Amino acid sequence: MVPAGSLPAPTHVIAHLSDVHLLAGDALLHGHIDTVSQLHKTLARVEQSAQHFDALVLSGDLTDRGQPEAYTLLREIVDAVGERLRVPIVMTGGNHDERRALALGLYGIDTDEPQDGVTLVRGLRIISMDSALPGFHHGGFSDAQYDWLSTQLARPAEHGTILVMHHPPIRYHSPMMQLLDFEDVTRLRAALEGTDVRAILSGHLHVTSFGTLGTIPVFVAGGVSYVDDAGAPRELLVGVDGPQSWNLIEVHPDDVVGTVVPVEQHKSWPAISETVLEHIASLPKDQRRTVFSTKR
Repeated sequence: MVPAGSLPAPTHVIAHLSDVHLLAGDALLHGHIDTVSQLHKTLARVEQSAQHFDALVLSGDLTDRGQPEAYTLLREIVDAVGERLRVPIVMTGGNHDERRALALGLYGIDTDEPQDGVTLVRGLRIISMDSALPGFHHGGFSDAQYDWLSTQLARPAEHGTILVMHHPPIRYHSPMMQLLDFEDVTRLRAALEGTDVRAILSGHLHVTSFGTLGTIPVFVAGGVSYVDDAGAPRELLVGVDGPQSWNLIEVHPDDVVGTVVPVEQHKSWPAISETVLEHIASLPKDQRRTVFSTKR
């Protein structure tokens, strides 16, 4: 039995994954990463967390080369998990994706148009937008996408909006990755000012990172496939097979909280015994903090 805390539970919980870089067949990413196995391992960790999720979000670089068969495989894998969790799957393209192959493989639509969309979950609106500029690795939105976004945000949602986009609208410490960032942060900040957007979920950097766009928090998921070594010299980009992770996003009425969850399961032990949990649960709520917090 887990005793209730002093604060209410979140209204919505999202599993935020990014940068799967899925490859079809037996190919290894960069000669090192089995992307199919890594995706299965990550999604197993999501399911084992036993959270009551409201959505499973994948914020771009779904595949590494835009292979049609990779999108088909991705759909099969994530749809099975979505059915077991009983949650919608929200996906958007990244700079390693190809729009036509993505549209065909994921949605059965033959088009080069971005597959931007809206998912409404119990009053929380999740807007997904493809920030990958065709032919380039840096990101941005077209005029048509900004117009579409403005139309969607014209009417507030009951619990506000979460924006999903691959390129995070915050600056990263790597000079090389800054060449591949979102190209017009000022315009996006102006477009979101005064709207009900409560958080932005992104990827692209292959490292867990946090920042703000104006007053809006930006959560960057660390990467399902591999991770950038943020401790390496700034001028270098060094890939690491670990520590891959995903973000647990909890939406409350007055704030949004992000927590990093490692994919690899390390040695663990109960930090609090069942006896203590049962004792705290037996106390009136107004006594729990004092009893549990008092130093012995």
